[in-house]
Amino acid sequence: MRVVMAGVLGGVLLFLWGMVAHMMLPFSENAMLQIPDEERVIAAAQGNITQSGVYFFPYVNYMQASPQEQDAYAAKLARGPSGLLVVRAGGYDMDMIPELPIEAISNILAALLAAMVVWGLRVATYGRRVASIFAFGVVAWLSVCVSQWTWYGFSTPFLISDLVDQWGGWLVAGLGMAAVLRPRA
Repeated sequence: MRVVMAGVLGGVLLFLWGMVAHMMLPFSENAMLQIPDEERVIAAAQGNITQSGVYFFPYVNYMQASPQEQDAYAAKLARGPSGLLVVRAGGYDMDMIPELPIEAISNILAALLAAMVVWGLRVATYGRRVASIFAFGVVAWLSVCVSQWTWYGFSTPFLISDLVDQWGGWLVAGLGMAAVLRPRA
């Protein structure tokens, strides 16, 4: 029962920290840039992209491309620009009602997993439990965010915003969870 309580508490703390990190701290604001001449870009996307998804440009199916196509692709990449474009083809409602429960549930599940690991390892001291739970945020940031920065060109401000989000959230979650996960008597 203690693990479930810690997981729920940790998930709620992660969720609340995410709200603070995204709405009150300046890092998220600096992570996103406005596209110059946005209306023309939107019009081009509306006229050409009909399926929601993540688009990489320039694109080539590298595994099926001939050596000449691979060389042409390498030249396009070198010439630039290149990037990822995340598109919601049908538009998007700003109310966030569908997204908030999904985010909360994913936070609770992640914290529950962290609680199970820390409980199973029988981490003895409060400080070590906090550090163990905080390590989940470090691992998440290193394995996902740094890879996005390295391979897909996510900006350094975006990387820093994710660091604040992941490290801050898991530190706050760890502070709460570690108190609940005190060792069995």
